[in-house]
Amino acid sequence: MGTNAPEVWLFFCNNFCTLNYLPTDIPMKSILVVDDEDAQRKVIIAALKAKGYETFEASDGLMGLELARLHKPHLIISDVYMDNMNGFVMVETLKGEEETAVIPVLMMTSAAQSIGAWDTSLADDYIDKGFSIQALMQKVEKLLKKGR
Repeated sequence: MGTNAPEVWLFFCNNFCTLNYLPTDIPMKSILVVDDEDAQRKVIIAALKAKGYETFEASDGLMGLELARLHKPHLIISDVYMDNMNGFVMVETLKGEEETAVIPVLMMTSAAQSIGAWDTSLADDYIDKGFSIQALMQKVEKLLKKGR
């Protein structure tokens, strides 16, 4: 069917059983999460999967750069401070490449960073660390609606 979504079959049984096929040809939106904090990355990944998103994960900017080029996700959620390559260098590199320039980026950062310590024009949106999953999902949905 052209997607990575599994086929879904549901059985309804009462006095009789019927088999219903639910179409899964609706393409899944994919999201790349780049964060060197394993626990935080895993929580975000779990929340995204629970909402039906396909996810990819990277523990640093260099790995994030490679995965973004390979999978061309619909959205990238990235931390700023990471080893090997920080989030802003990764995003600046991706925005400079034709195939990845259109991918919206949500940066996870501290309040001090979002106030002006960084070039805030690189990312499409920011969320302060310490965010709730609900706040994250609102930003994800907003960016995906306005994205490609």
